[in-house]
Amino acid sequence: MGMGKILLTGSSGVVGTYVLFYLLEKGYKVIAIDKDLPNSKILEKLKIFIKNDKLIIEKINLTNIENVKKLFLKYYSSSIENEENEEKLKGLIHLAAIPDPLKLDSRLIHNLNVIISYNVLYTAAEIGIKKIVQASSVNFTGLAYTRKGKQWFGFLPITENEIGHAEDPYALSKWICEAQATTICRLFEDVRITSLRFHHILPTLKEAEQWSKPNEFWAWTSSLSASQACLLGLTSKGWKGHESFNIVAPEIAKPISISSDEIPIQGSLELFKDKWEGKEGTIGEIRKDWWEGEENKYRGFWDCTKAETLLGWKHNV
Repeated sequence: MGMGKILLTGSSGVVGTYVLFYLLEKGYKVIAIDKDLPNSKILEKLKIFIKNDKLIIEKINLTNIENVKKLFLKYYSSSIENEENEEKLKGLIHLAAIPDPLKLDSRLIHNLNVIISYNVLYTAAEIGIKKIVQASSVNFTGLAYTRKGKQWFGFLPITENEIGHAEDPYALSKWICEAQATTICRLFEDVRITSLRFHHILPTLKEAEQWSKPNEFWAWTSSLSASQACLLGLTSKGWKGHESFNIVAPEIAKPISISSDEIPIQGSLELFKDKWEGKEGTIGEIRKDWWEGEENKYRGFWDCTKAETLLGWKHNV
């Protein structure tokens, strides 16, 4: 007997593909939703799941309200009518969005991300889906695409209580998507929405080290850990409403020196002191005890305690 079915938007994207395979491997039936079909290489790997009725691929434009309503009702209704565990709808994971604000017009990035998110979140809640997960980002606060010298934070390490002070369209869209989740849970009191603040999702630490950047605090999230967090957003118990969670590796992706021995050059605080691109005074308070002890030398700049406590999540690397 299967684990039940999950609606997954953005299933053909980079992160969506990681999550799709993870859910299938865990035994869930997945309704994979995207405006684009998976590429031919991925589709070939998915054929066995399609053949075994573990995967249905739906190609739709999520900016169209009627399309979203019709599709969600189709699978929600079948879940109610069929009591078998295989057909029971566990919830929705929403990953569809424009992830790179550097390639499109700012207005388009903002508008598409916030329109799609409200269409998906509101429609799911309206028809009766109770558990929803959405991809947010550590850029909620303003980070990777903030102008050089304009980043600022109240505290280090950064918790979910850090206010949003975005200036770029991508960060703004993430701030709005989380605000949407809060208002939807206020309106539909039995709905729970999990916003996951990922950053730079990659399969391995080695890959992350190649892309490690000072203005992003050398942060990353493993693809497995991101996928696990998505599922835990649906299955974890003991909390309600809308909650946001930092989902970031516990240690920085250490930049490698250009010397022949390739030894990491500095610890987290030393790197911060030397490489931070914000202006002096743009960090309100640094909790230096967070990095005390040799075992914490490379500790990251995001505090993920909340995810560990409420979701039962822990980064796998």
